[in-house]
Amino acid sequence: MEIRPASLDDLESYAAHARVAQEWLQERGLGQYVPAAHDEYAEAIRSQVERGTLYVVQDDGRAIGFFNADVTPSPWWPADGAAALYLAGMVVDRSARGRGIGSLIIQWCVAEAARLGHGCVRLDCHADNPWLCRYYEAHGFELRGRLEQHPGYNGCVYQRDIASTDRTA
Repeated sequence: MEIRPASLDDLESYAAHARVAQEWLQERGLGQYVPAAHDEYAEAIRSQVERGTLYVVQDDGRAIGFFNADVTPSPWWPADGAAALYLAGMVVDRSARGRGIGSLIIQWCVAEAARLGHGCVRLDCHADNPWLCRYYEAHGFELRGRLEQHPGYNGCVYQRDIASTDRTA
């Protein structure tokens, strides 16, 4: 498996993976929103590719996961000046479930944050998806707050600190 920057040629695949994820969430009664699944976010996703912040996880040349890793602060975090890497938009192909792709993405982000000298990795997720919240907590993220991201849509903000020894290695 490899992680590489996404290209414009990957946009259709990312949207298709996101639509499958959105349908899966809806089938389970979860109101979680997957932006890349919706046409109104196409330009924002294209911008991520152009900025070099959208990444693809490939296995044997096939895209099985996508994520955005950006040093630009998320709008859901207070402007605290912390040097952080923000993880967002993580989508993993359903056929790759149980293969540790999400863990690989998180470890890549931790290593990238350390390489950049940042003190943490931050993310936000749907507050009403207890499985997802537990998943991030099991990967070392600590809940830093809950907030209403859109009317009736609550999110949790999580942070995983990077050990100072990781940043100097």
